[in-house]
Amino acid sequence: MIAVAACATAASATTFYVNQRNGEDSHDCESGSPCLTIGRAITAAEGKTGPNTIEVAEGEYTGTINLNKPADKGLTINGEEDEYVKFTGAVSVALSGAVTLSNMQVVHETGAGAAISDDGAALTLENMLVDNESGTDGVAAKGSGSVTIDGGTLEMEDGAAGYAVGAEDVPLTLSGVTILNGAESPDEAGGINSRESSLSLSNTNVIVAGSASMLSFGITTEHDSSVSMQTVTVQQNSDAPGVILEQSPATVNGLTVEMRELANIEPAVLSELEGAGASSVFSHLTTEGVWGGVGLAAVGGEVTLSDSHVSGGRLSPAVDYTGGSGRGLLVQRSVLQGAPKAEPGTLRVLAGNATLDSSEVLGGKDGVFFENSTGGVQTLTVAGSTIGSNFGVFVEPPGVVGVEAVAKGGHSSTADVAIEGSIVREAQVASTANSGNTSSVACTYSSVPSEIQTANTLAGHGAIACASETSGNTNASAEAVPLFSELSKNYNLNPASSAVDSVPASAIALPFGLTASATDLIGNPRVVDGNGDCVAVQDKGALELQGHSAACPVSPTSPAPGPTPVPLPLIPAPRPPAPAISGLTISPSAFLAALSGPTIYTPKGKTKKKYGTKIAYRDSQAATLTFTVLRESSGRKQGKSCEKPSGKNKHGKRCTLLTKLGGFTHVDKAGANSVRFSGRLKGKKLQPGIYELQAIAHGAGGFSHKVTKTFTIK
Repeated sequence: MIAVAACATAASATTFYVNQRNGEDSHDCESGSPCLTIGRAITAAEGKTGPNTIEVAEGEYTGTINLNKPADKGLTINGEEDEYVKFTGAVSVALSGAVTLSNMQVVHETGAGAAISDDGAALTLENMLVDNESGTDGVAAKGSGSVTIDGGTLEMEDGAAGYAVGAEDVPLTLSGVTILNGAESPDEAGGINSRESSLSLSNTNVIVAGSASMLSFGITTEHDSSVSMQTVTVQQNSDAPGVILEQSPATVNGLTVEMRELANIEPAVLSELEGAGASSVFSHLTTEGVWGGVGLAAVGGEVTLSDSHVSGGRLSPAVDYTGGSGRGLLVQRSVLQGAPKAEPGTLRVLAGNATLDSSEVLGGKDGVFFENSTGGVQTLTVAGSTIGSNFGVFVEPPGVVGVEAVAKGGHSSTADVAIEGSIVREAQVASTANSGNTSSVACTYSSVPSEIQTANTLAGHGAIACASETSGNTNASAEAVPLFSELSKNYNLNPASSAVDSVPASAIALPFGLTASATDLIGNPRVVDGNGDCVAVQDKGALELQGHSAACPVSPTSPAPGPTPVPLPLIPAPRPPAPAISGLTISPSAFLAALSGPTIYTPKGKTKKKYGTKIAYRDSQAATLTFTVLRESSGRKQGKSCEKPSGKNKHGKRCTLLTKLGGFTHVDKAGANSVRFSGRLKGKKLQPGIYELQAIAHGAGGFSHKVTKTFTIK
């Protein structure tokens, strides 16, 4: 009986075929009798009990794909693998059930709406190229279904608005996806928008081209129940934030945000949380670029930042935390880096608690600016950390502060700072604005400028207890032996300095039940023997001295010691290098565009007339290379830019005008790489003329320098 049931189930599924070469819509679309159009195959599939499959052969198809009947449940439409299958039109899915589209290019050239819309289905897109040139979103989903996108590319070009992916009240999952958002898109074009849903991203790249819009977000969520990101990159070339997490608890493990627009003053990452117990966790977060905004701006909730390198833009904090609940902000094993005059500091904490552990805070007018203006007691704990200038700065200008504690406002506000087992190169400040406010800075077992200040409400002074030779403190400004080995490069400790083996276990006490890190900033054991006395004691600062333990005697009952460990490097673990592209050639550099087929192709046999060209190059590492094709034409100077000839610039000098036409990507291996370019983009062949090819690679360490070559279509 079991075998019979299995056979019956297998027999209920039917495969239908579509083929432009020999198909006819009068056929039944089954084996040996393929249909000509996808629409006819859908009709045929609706007449058979599913789940059914439609196999689409190489070719270019038009029409409509409407899957809105119960009979469409479970349908799979699959393009011929490794071949070029293009559908020009829109795809609409509105049913309760599963639908899969794979190995196809969907191009939305005209009309409103999305290239692919999903209303209630469990929609899966596998290895798809979705190219939206009109209307709104590339993929739009709502209702009670879900969207899973596995591999492929989503492009927003020309007249497209909205987002490459927009989901409302729909679980959204992307894995191995590249999103390219063209500069030609209208103001509201962006990468990913998830509203009142759940969002999961892995191994996904989002590139937003230049735009004057503050709405061209890379990734934005609104009231999502959960957000998960793993190995995600966002390249933001517009005036908008890179990532916005609005009332969306997030777990992030590997997110790089590069802000590449000089005029942008928005945050690279913005996290907004409200309500007791709301929390987000960021690990391996990197922010960088040439912009003017904050690296990570966090408003509300409990936020954890670990194993990260967060930089701020011009004169802005690297991390800005405001108004959190409970323990507030926790920073562990991270580098926060600000410009030398970043105001009010590299780390700003307002109206909330914060804890730094085994971390470095570099640059800024203040290293840390900590303010309470909302009443009650709020605390900042700096444990096993280093606060100082950027590397290479030996003496800061007057007015630069290590930690500043400010209590203000009409409430009874207290701002208390505890510096434990740390190194703070500059002086501390404690101040009050009104009667009833109190502020204090207390140092224990730390290397800090020697300071004592008595609280004085009339003078606006808080209390500072950081005198050297008391509470285990030493004077950072007058150390007999330099604290650091190579101050121009890093904050690694000098083996002979007083900071080595100087912090007893009792000196480190994190608040709110938090546990101190077992490793230092770069992952080495936090407590080791650094002075050869056979006693493991923690060092001051973020980096634990390694490789200086003695060959200690072993008791008779103890096992024999193993081999002496090889000393680990004393420099902080560097960020992986960015990829480098070299030796790029286009051969031949003048060629005919193929009459049909995909952008990237594999030659099949010998032909009398050769089309396309070979692009060869070397990549220094495994990376994803993005090729962009621009057409050269004659333009005229208008101000500082090159524009199309018009009455406004009729007296301007001639210049070469570059117009972006589109692009494609290639997954590189380290070493020699090559691709065959057909001379076709978006299903159309390039017209005769001169073109520029731009290549930018993205790897674990960021983006490569741009490499350009010209070619000619004959």
